Amino acid sequence: MKAQDNSTDPQHIYRQLKLGLGHELVNDDNVFQLIALAQQDGHQLLETELREWQAPCSDSNDGPRPTMVPTRGFNKDNVKH
Repeated sequence: MKAQDNSTDPQHIYRQLKLGLGHELVNDDNVFQLIALAQQDGHQLLETELREWQAPCSDSNDGPRPTMVPTRGFNKDNVKH
């Protein structure tokens, strides 16, 4: 019997995520489908984790740049020297 490859099926990935597995299967192509599945299922923690995963936190080498303007450093603008 041949094993079925479900690594791209959002339903299969979602079931794996609910079990605490399959994090490596989440990618830019399926993250919004997985968020929708978590929302429909009422799984708020998994939905939040997926939203955090898709947030733009990469540097220019990893993909799109963050939308936040860089600061000069933590609290340097407000500290009196």
